[in-house]
Amino acid sequence: MGVKFTGLRSGMKFKVIVCLFLGLVSHAFAQTKGSIVYVPPSDDFVSIELQEFKGLPRLGVMDNYGARNVNPRGGVRVGDRNSAQLEKSKMVADGRNAFSLLVSLKYVKPFMGDLDRQSLTTVKGNMSKTEANSAFLQRFLLSQVAPNLCLNDDCRNTGRGNNEFERLRNYKTFVDKFLEPLLKWSQQVFMNGEWLIYHVSTLNIGGNYDFDRGGYWVYHSLVLNDIFPMRQGVMKRVVFEPLSPYEQALVNKLENPKGAPFFLQMDAQTAEDFKKKGNNRLYLVKKIKLRPLDKELGDPTEPIEFGYSHETPDLEIYTDQGLTEHYRTLLMNDLTLKN
Repeated sequence: MGVKFTGLRSGMKFKVIVCLFLGLVSHAFAQTKGSIVYVPPSDDFVSIELQEFKGLPRLGVMDNYGARNVNPRGGVRVGDRNSAQLEKSKMVADGRNAFSLLVSLKYVKPFMGDLDRQSLTTVKGNMSKTEANSAFLQRFLLSQVAPNLCLNDDCRNTGRGNNEFERLRNYKTFVDKFLEPLLKWSQQVFMNGEWLIYHVSTLNIGGNYDFDRGGYWVYHSLVLNDIFPMRQGVMKRVVFEPLSPYEQALVNKLENPKGAPFFLQMDAQTAEDFKKKGNNRLYLVKKIKLRPLDKELGDPTEPIEFGYSHETPDLEIYTDQGLTEHYRTLLMNDLTLKN
């Protein structure tokens, strides 16, 4: 299978390894150094680039390429970074946004029959359900899909125009030429009903060291609201669905099923070295399987729900955001939980 690169920005040309990525899309994808690129169906649309870890997409806390301070929810506070690093960070953020929009398109497709393709729906009181759906879908397509998934000017301009006549022509051009290819592309997401990824979260070790026990009490959230950007596309919820015995055993021990407070053993010298370096957080990596829940949406504004489970009980801990400095491996079924 050949891989066609389209829409890649300058400065990001790497040696390409061609592979099949089962479970996400059947379309061609290319793996580059530190990235996975999902190739669009034509030059009219953007390539979607996600960060990679051990051959799978990396989501959650991202590598911001040299940023000294990182918001656990994925935002960036710039430290000393050069233009290439800034460009890479922007490309990763754009890729996550674009992928989230593609997922949204997949799940709102059943409501596209309500979309008025000939005129722009006016928001008013006492709208019918069909009119309300049309207004929502038009706003979604014009304000999010076209600006973020299109490269072709006719596609990107769908929400623009100097007057109502020009805006309507641009909208109809988008619907006639670009909407169906985008919808078809979106249907390739989760074709096999699941998505295997690595999720990265932070462990805060900025509090006081526990000299009696020798380590830190840390908290690991089991609610993964950082896989999909919250403001891109239809709202998405990701909930923990324990399937294996070790996952169920963990949940049975927790007072609150949304998170696991546990004790992280660490010798005093290592802890002091971290403090001297200003390193107040570690990075926890786990391999998870994400699957859409079989819940039919009542309307296109409802959240899309996903469940996830762990592929292994391993919780890998790294000291750096780039995940190059491995600290230790914990087992989910062997955590010392806080009572």
